[in-house]
Amino acid sequence: MNDDTLNLPLSVNVNHTLAGVLVKDGNTNDIVFNYRMASDTDDYVSLTMPVRAKSYAGEFGKLPPIFEMHLPEGYLLAIIKKHFAKITPTDDFGLLKLLSKNIQGRVSYDNADTSKSITLNDLLHPSSGNLFNELLSKFALTSALSGVQPKVMAKVKDKAALALQDYIVKAWGDDYPNLAINEYYCMQVMQGAGVVTPEFHLSDDNALFINKRFDIDVDGKFLGFEDMCVLQAYSKDDKYESSYEKVAKTIKTFVSPSNKKQSLIDFFKMMVINTLIGNGDAHLKNFGLIYEGANNIKIAPAFDVVCTTIYIKNDIPALLMFGSKKWANREKLLRFGVEFCDLSEKEVLSLHSECVQSLEKIAIQIGHRLHAENNQAVKSFLKMLCQSFNDAIDVAAY
Repeated sequence: MNDDTLNLPLSVNVNHTLAGVLVKDGNTNDIVFNYRMASDTDDYVSLTMPVRAKSYAGEFGKLPPIFEMHLPEGYLLAIIKKHFAKITPTDDFGLLKLLSKNIQGRVSYDNADTSKSITLNDLLHPSSGNLFNELLSKFALTSALSGVQPKVMAKVKDKAALALQDYIVKAWGDDYPNLAINEYYCMQVMQGAGVVTPEFHLSDDNALFINKRFDIDVDGKFLGFEDMCVLQAYSKDDKYESSYEKVAKTIKTFVSPSNKKQSLIDFFKMMVINTLIGNGDAHLKNFGLIYEGANNIKIAPAFDVVCTTIYIKNDIPALLMFGSKKWANREKLLRFGVEFCDLSEKEVLSLHSECVQSLEKIAIQIGHRLHAENNQAVKSFLKMLCQSFNDAIDVAAY
């Protein structure tokens, strides 16, 4: 990429229809988005950016959050910058242009390259100890995924449907041993409590947590997804700068009336479980809304749920609740459900109980696996996770 192409406009599509153009002003470095004149009102790129004649610029300062949401973070960002910094600018706009043809969703920029794929069986039953590195070499540029955890988006062959489907594949480093096991059991707690989750798996060697992309419907159509950073007009760097009350308010602001009650129930359950398991990374980018259109918006499935206190003993919640970043006790959680999720006292008591019961069930499941586990490192980790869950159960009544 040469200097003459750095500031060329980037065409933005909504459901494969040209919606507008994103451009970087060579003089001011401002990044401006303009809808094309003929854009339909349903071709909005974000719930926060309705179709209009006026440019979107200035109020965001850099990339509008909906476009920034598509950029990688953490480990994957470091890998991409390492390989491309000498070739092309790797600021936010440069990264977006670099990755643009492979960013596929309701909002896209070009046709995806689906020539590289792997089977789900290969992921679940890996024959190579270096499978994740192989995935990086195949899929790094097609994986616009946020978060510090090593992860890639892999094209997986569905043998039954004879189609390619997107799965997010996560590994773990020395700082967070057995993170795949951690996430697998925490997600089971969510699922057991009735919270919608994506399809997810743990590889046989415990090295990979694999979950199916949830913003694609059964017919293969992309759904809209926006995280809370986008919906609250925050940069990804500000993902810890809000509150859970504001997340609840955002749900009530954007979610369709017919979906509002269930979305607030699910959010309350997410809050209870994140608190019980000690998930200190439940920040703005780990909650979102999903939609088919402006009249069918609901809370997105739970994702990126882990027990962080098992690694960081004195970890704290990611966002404020009642003005504090201290773990909420039962009384405060119930109060949160009534005051901010619009639930009755009877409802919050019942929902809280469902979450505790799910935690109890998964703790028992982990305990059973402990007896059969031969790998001592895995066994030691499972013992700590089981103890953490049981400690949470003991204090859940207070």
